[in-house]
Amino acid sequence: MSDNNIINHLGKVLESDVEKIIRDLKENGVKFILEIVFNTLMKGERALYLKESTDSDNKANGYYSRMARTMTDYFKVKVPRDRLGLFRPIFLEIIENEKRRIEDLAFLLYVKGLSTRDIKTIIEKTFGGSYSATQVSVITKRFEEEKTAWQNKKLDKRYYFLYIDALHINVRRGNKVEKEAFYLVMGVKEDFTREILGVYNTPTESSSAWREHFQDMKKRGLEEVLLIISDELSGIENVALEVFKGASHQFCIVHKKRNIFNKVRRSDKAAIISDLKEVFKVGVPGFTKENAKINLNIFLEKWSKYPSLKNMFPPEKVDFFFSYLEFPYQIQSMIYTTNWIERLNKSVRKTMKNRNSMPSPESAMRLIIATMIDREEATYLKYPVTKFHEVKYELQKCFKGENDEINI
Repeated sequence: MSDNNIINHLGKVLESDVEKIIRDLKENGVKFILEIVFNTLMKGERALYLKESTDSDNKANGYYSRMARTMTDYFKVKVPRDRLGLFRPIFLEIIENEKRRIEDLAFLLYVKGLSTRDIKTIIEKTFGGSYSATQVSVITKRFEEEKTAWQNKKLDKRYYFLYIDALHINVRRGNKVEKEAFYLVMGVKEDFTREILGVYNTPTESSSAWREHFQDMKKRGLEEVLLIISDELSGIENVALEVFKGASHQFCIVHKKRNIFNKVRRSDKAAIISDLKEVFKVGVPGFTKENAKINLNIFLEKWSKYPSLKNMFPPEKVDFFFSYLEFPYQIQSMIYTTNWIERLNKSVRKTMKNRNSMPSPESAMRLIIATMIDREEATYLKYPVTKFHEVKYELQKCFKGENDEINI
């Protein structure tokens, strides 16, 4: 059925009811006229649908009521049905789109931290008419249920890699606004899609808080990890390896390079950048952790005029800068830095760019989780990182030895 046919047919239906419409307009006003117009159009649309239907047994089958709205009020329409339940009026989409617009606005305002009373007031001023706090509560309750389910979701037993980082956001707690840490964890699954394993709030970032959050993930099913990538938070490598025994830990090399550049003269930076490429080689077949340590010692000796650089590589932590070299060279560029999760943090900050602070830790958590759910559904859980497929066999062998069954 073409759109032109529908429009022409509905135009004739309206013409047949012009006198009734004019009479009702005088007697009952715009609200009642809109009700007649919608009912007439949908009834005419059903008649045309049944006329052109290939199924001769399909007939009209009464009506059901739906609420529509004007800029200032609501009105009831009679939506026609067919016997087979296949007919759906075009004008019903208009009604439902308006409802979705209101619900989307209510949800957005809610995760931004507004109260149900504030949301009610904004919706009424934006769309007109009345909108009860109960209606707003129904919308926000649905998200709270989704948020709680997401926070408690069952995790896979194995993840190849975990990327961990803390996002610091200005949050009001009581009468005071301060930056608080929100802990984010991203994992690479065995099918090479990415998943956000958790979002946690502990006001100050610490390795002891990370221990608590790691334990929560274990309770939800996570058992094995090959490599955990993080910044150099004090003690984080000890806590991570204590909870996930058998895993390796990698300090972010991008962060390390930035810290080195901050400790040298501007005139030396170009040469240091070039020399560091020999220390932190990525994607070079045959380049090992032992090679990297040798090159690091050469680098530190060459730049001994900066004694602080040597202090940046304490002997007990040197291995954690080169764990990425224990993995196939094809994927090293994706596991030697926390860039992936930092990009995720950036997307959260973008949603908060017009706010100096969040009104509460709970409102900040809602906004972050809403962003995480959206990102997972749009990309992370939808598209695998295909580069990992080249080394699937090698990665699978890392899980509890070569005797595990390997699915290529």
